[in-house]
Amino acid sequence: MFNNPPVILSHKNVLDLGNFVVPEFIINKSYIPSQANLFHRFCPHRRYPLHEVGEITQDITCNFHNFLWDQSGTPINNNKKLHCGTADIGRSGLVFKNFKEPTHFWVDTLSQEKDLVYSHTVSGKSTGSWLWVMDSNVDIWHVHDGPGSIHPELAKIVDLSAIEMYEGDGWVLQNHPFGWWLFIFPHNFIEWSPGCLHINYTVPDKQDCEFGFDWISQFYFTPEVSLDTRKQFETLVDVFRQDIQAVEKQKGPYFPLINSANHLEDHCVVWGEWFQDRKSTRLNSSHVALSRMPSS
Repeated sequence: MFNNPPVILSHKNVLDLGNFVVPEFIINKSYIPSQANLFHRFCPHRRYPLHEVGEITQDITCNFHNFLWDQSGTPINNNKKLHCGTADIGRSGLVFKNFKEPTHFWVDTLSQEKDLVYSHTVSGKSTGSWLWVMDSNVDIWHVHDGPGSIHPELAKIVDLSAIEMYEGDGWVLQNHPFGWWLFIFPHNFIEWSPGCLHINYTVPDKQDCEFGFDWISQFYFTPEVSLDTRKQFETLVDVFRQDIQAVEKQKGPYFPLINSANHLEDHCVVWGEWFQDRKSTRLNSSHVALSRMPSS
């Protein structure tokens, strides 16, 4: 659906513990500070998954035929290469592909979080639309209290009048008194509060179909963060599940919002414009490619 969309894979500090497993890759620490090595997560021999998402591994194993690789991805008892490219590490400490980090205070904020330690990963699956998920994520207006509301607990602690909204090239930021929410289109959601980092993204079952996706949430904390603060921050998974439940009730494919009915929907319009622009670009590219094909 989108050509080479941005994806935020992890925070760099997890690579100090070993090779880190995400849905598509195993990430390996590089000798180049601004890069990380990427290995295939699925064995090149018969496409068997090498390790589970969220796992930190030293040696790499394929349990289907007991193929082994050392921590650097060098084959031990086979001739299959695992290396499949690199990812960038930004000043923020985020590990990403197909994204150019902006000059903005959210990058400055993350660059000062030197002691983040990987805690754990939570993952799940949905039959809903991952396009509607992003729309729901950037929609602040739906955070309200009342019978049957989607986020009753979140509405009690978030002061919507205190939220500052920022926009960039392919991302929006919602700053609130306790931290901020960052959305990098079309798959990525990042939340920060002092000493706490949450990286969430969706992986479509099929790139050309909006329905059906896996989702992944990674949590990082500094040692100074209290257990109570960690537990409160980890309720983000509950909030995300509430959005998924709402999305699975929405009927039909995603359609962009043209005009917001409330200023708290403004980022839905930004997301919709980004979607339309990328969709048009891909369609135009496809038409150009077809026009260049030799006629019979």
